[in-house]
Amino acid sequence: MTETLFYRLPWQSSAVYPGAHPGQMIGAGQLFKRHEPLVASPDPRRIDLRASVLDPFASYRVRVYQQQSTVNIYLLADMSASMGYADKKQTLLQFLQAAANSAFSYGDKFGFFGCNDHIEHRWMLPASQQSGRVPTLLEQLERHRFTGTANGLQHAAAFLPSRRSLVFLLSDCHFPLSQLRNLLGSLQGHDVIPLVLWNQDEYATLPNWGLISFQDMENNATRTLFMRPALRQKIIAAYQQRQHDLKHVFRAFGSEPLFITECYSTQTINRHLQQRGV
Repeated sequence: MTETLFYRLPWQSSAVYPGAHPGQMIGAGQLFKRHEPLVASPDPRRIDLRASVLDPFASYRVRVYQQQSTVNIYLLADMSASMGYADKKQTLLQFLQAAANSAFSYGDKFGFFGCNDHIEHRWMLPASQQSGRVPTLLEQLERHRFTGTANGLQHAAAFLPSRRSLVFLLSDCHFPLSQLRNLLGSLQGHDVIPLVLWNQDEYATLPNWGLISFQDMENNATRTLFMRPALRQKIIAAYQQRQHDLKHVFRAFGSEPLFITECYSTQTINRHLQQRGV
């Protein structure tokens, strides 16, 4: 059974459809928003006598409430060759299923865009409440071999709606920081939650001594190094610096990244989601 992601919005949705999130619309709800003239909101059941008596124009005042609204949820996924390493692909599939099921349980629409060198039509799932499309997408992704680079992420914003949406960005971010800045700049109209997938085997489990070959999964370039304690520590320090640099870039655009370095855990992601806006 897939666990639910308890995402919450630190902003108000502008959607007109009733849902589970704070909205800008006026309608059925529990949270008082303001008073309005009866002619503007003709519902005599909500007349506030005290506010009406105090009105200097002697008009009836009506209490109006904030409507809970829906929001569009998107998963923007990096499907480059480096994302096929170790269990990254499996984490992507698990999160895709959890995010989709959670969106549908909230009454929200869910969409997916998978990117490598480009954005192919088969990896584009426009936002909707049709849950039957997700199992088919999961089967196709399970059989697909991730290849190429993550350059297609740069074009994803063109396929997103102009209305503010919640966008999960799932990637290992093994591309230049300038490319990441351009990507985040194009997504500034949306609420972006970065999930950075790293595998500790990439750097933390390297031996202290011995010959070891490294291969760049995106351009197939290989390099053989003679490992020694000083070089091992240098590689680990480089990853730590990379993490620091990524956090700095994400925070500059108002997003706090979650680094997932172990197996997929809905509880870990939920803790991160609940800390937003605290």
